[in-house]
Amino acid sequence: MVIKRFILVLLIIIFCLSCQGSQTTSNPPVEPPPKKQFPSDVEPLILSILPIESPRLMYEKFLPLKYYFEKELNMPVVIKIAKDYKTAIEEIGRREVHLAYIDPMAYCEIRARYKNKIIPLVKAQPKELGSSRSVLIAKDSSKIDRLIDVRGKRLALGNRQSSFSYLIPLAMLNDVGITDKDFSALDYLEQEDRVALSVLIGNHDVGGISESVAKRYLADGIKIIKKSDEIPQFLLSASDMLPREKTEAILQSLVSLKDPDILTSIDKNMKGFVAAQDRDFDIVRIMIKNLTGHNYIEYGQKTIKFAVLPLYPAITIYQRYEDLMRYLSDKTGYEFKLVIPKDFEEFVRVIKSGDIDFSFQNPYVFAMIDKHYDITAIASTMDISDEETGAGEEFRGIIITRTDSDIKNLTDLMNKKVMIVSPKSAGGFLSQKIFLAKKGINAEKDLRLIDAKRQEKVILGVYKGNADAGFVREAALNVLKEEIDMSKIKILAKTTPLPNWPIASCRKDKPTLVKEVKKLLLELNDKDILSSAKIKGFKQANEAELESVKQY
Repeated sequence: MVIKRFILVLLIIIFCLSCQGSQTTSNPPVEPPPKKQFPSDVEPLILSILPIESPRLMYEKFLPLKYYFEKELNMPVVIKIAKDYKTAIEEIGRREVHLAYIDPMAYCEIRARYKNKIIPLVKAQPKELGSSRSVLIAKDSSKIDRLIDVRGKRLALGNRQSSFSYLIPLAMLNDVGITDKDFSALDYLEQEDRVALSVLIGNHDVGGISESVAKRYLADGIKIIKKSDEIPQFLLSASDMLPREKTEAILQSLVSLKDPDILTSIDKNMKGFVAAQDRDFDIVRIMIKNLTGHNYIEYGQKTIKFAVLPLYPAITIYQRYEDLMRYLSDKTGYEFKLVIPKDFEEFVRVIKSGDIDFSFQNPYVFAMIDKHYDITAIASTMDISDEETGAGEEFRGIIITRTDSDIKNLTDLMNKKVMIVSPKSAGGFLSQKIFLAKKGINAEKDLRLIDAKRQEKVILGVYKGNADAGFVREAALNVLKEEIDMSKIKILAKTTPLPNWPIASCRKDKPTLVKEVKKLLLELNDKDILSSAKIKGFKQANEAELESVKQY
């Protein structure tokens, strides 16, 4: 054990020393092609690379791509390893580089700060799923197995401009009610290898890095305790100072690149490049806004804003409904974009602001908004009938307690601490409120309600004993089934079914578009889009059902 620890410390020392080297290496491992003479009047193409790993390693990874560009474009190419994220962002903003291989969060910041001086070209196409995820790691021998075990521990992250070693790890933690203030220490180590090695030698208990880097350390004693959903990892972008024909030539050369030696040199799990669109990175912008308050989201003249009530984490919502947004965009000629507020209260505010075109919410929130702001239901979902989403055309809530709780029946809830998702939640409050009222229990008077704001926080609150019981949607237990021991949670009651979620038109200035969207929704039968959204389809909204909810 002592020898192994010594070796790991030595590895870190060697790694850190390598990071102090020059931006290029005088002895690149890749054999250069025969010396090529370029026209004397041709300026070199400068390719900026983020220092995800050591400068030497990053240079070696991209050297085959440099030679490929020189052959395809007939011009010299210079690789420039940025000193750090901040320097890379500023160099792109000052138009000192032509191309940049950057992180999605850095890309979004550049677009916002420098007014679109950067154009997305391509993103990596993985050989298999799992290469574009962020993970939280711990040492194999530690007792940290789930997110709920990390409170009070020491956290290591990479760089504050990194999606995979900063933004997504913190978003995963926030989704279960854990913030950076819940750790005894939080350090930024800049590079992902440093994070992994620091966890290995015990300087930190938990680390946030990309899965591709984490996999290199699994055999050395690292374990993954949480994986994010898939996110576009790194992208190759172009400065707007490049002539359009040159940008197009670069794009075509990248899309047609199939040489496995070049591709695997950059990333062993990459099988090619695919063209990227700016909207591919909207989920990153949403996470930035909800986590930091910085709004980098771009809206054009033909943008249609489609707000979704944040029942689940932003990444989950985006993965479910982005395909639907692209479908509506393709069919209507408008650009449909998701708006995912951070909580129920912000959702209501943005709808009432008059700045949203369509909304997707539970029937209770719809009824509350409709009382004071004129919105019109145009369709309702039909859920997949399975254990994850509830049954058929209705959904319901459940009342949960701990298995070892002394609460055995509904009357035992009297005067107990009960966590709810929100007073505006249908499956996390209204359904239970109606159900208990029929049993002679007034939820607002007879229970000590705690507004937890999220389904996950309610479940965790009950699990950890912070509340005696909780109200959540029936499908919500599946969200945390890998994070907690579900055998310690019992369902006390399944409650009153409610009408399913309606999609509503929130403005009156585009009646033709509303009619078209309604028709597209009701006729939608694309299995991939419906499967992503976890629904069977859409049906005509039942106004009488929705109206009946208003009495509560």
